Amino acid sequence: MNQPLKQFGERQGNESLTTVAAGETLRPLRDRIVVKPVEWKPSAILEVVHDVRPVRGQVLAVGPGRFQKRYRKNEQGQINWVGDTDRWEAMEVKVGDIVELGGLELKGYMFPTLLSAEHGEVMIIQQADVCGICTE
Repeated sequence: MNQPLKQFGERQGNESLTTVAAGETLRPLRDRIVVKPVEWKPSAILEVVHDVRPVRGQVLAVGPGRFQKRYRKNEQGQINWVGDTDRWEAMEVKVGDIVELGGLELKGYMFPTLLSAEHGEVMIIQQADVCGICTE
C-alpha cells in the first residue's frame, strides 16, 4: 500500500540514434537550424541542481530561409493552407550565435537530436523556436 505515486504526464523524448560521421557536414534546408547544446547556469552565486533538456545552444549551421505561408478560411470558418507567398523570409540567426530556446517551465523542449562525430549531440530546430539571441 505504501507504493510511491507514479508521475502522470511523463514525456517521451525525440532522441535519435541517427549519426553523422566524421568529415560529413549537415546542411539544413528551409528555416532549420543545427544547434549544439550549451550548458546553462541559472545562478552565478548559488549551485543549482537541475534536470532539464537544453535551453541554450550554439548555432552550427543555418538554412537559407523560407517563403511565407498563405492561409484562407473556408465556408465553415476553418483555416486551410493555400500555398506559399512570394515573400522570402531570410534567417536572422548566424553561425556562431548563442541562442535561447526557452521551455524551462517544461524542463526544456523536445527537439529532434542527432549524434555528430565532431560535435556530439546536436539538435535540429526552426527559426520560430529561437526566443532570443545572446549578446553577452
